[in-house]
Amino acid sequence: MARYKNETALKTLGLRIKAYRIKAQLEILDLAVMTGFSYNAISDIENGSETSISYFIEVCFALGIHPKEMMDIEFEVKSKNSLTPDRMEKSRLTQRIRALIQSGYFKDPRSTSDVTKNLTEIYKLDFESKNVSVILARFATTNTLIATKKGIRNLYSAK
Repeated sequence: MARYKNETALKTLGLRIKAYRIKAQLEILDLAVMTGFSYNAISDIENGSETSISYFIEVCFALGIHPKEMMDIEFEVKSKNSLTPDRMEKSRLTQRIRALIQSGYFKDPRSTSDVTKNLTEIYKLDFESKNVSVILARFATTNTLIATKKGIRNLYSAK
């Protein structure tokens, strides 16, 4: 998979860095010495080529400018892709299960089926138990819940 690159933003930032460098009466080589980066790395940044955030920050510091000031540019603030309704619902499901954990619901061991039924009753939505199961397993992996076996079923309880 090719790496994503927002060319418009990189070019805009590069031109802005170049303008600050010229205003400070510095050459590219001066910034290279000040940052420890190569001449080509600085040139690439100014031309809008790919750069890491660490390089960007260090160049800003060398110019005596806070990175947030350098970023004070009008951009259209919009994500590259929208969240699908399915992904959004799964995200909400994680939050809803986290709320159950915090409410003490898991003081008694609960099966995936128990949790699914509870969520369906509370939110009046149809939850797939496989989605609930994945989230419960993740909470067990991160030690938020304890998973124990009862036959072939997992039971989840609070730590």
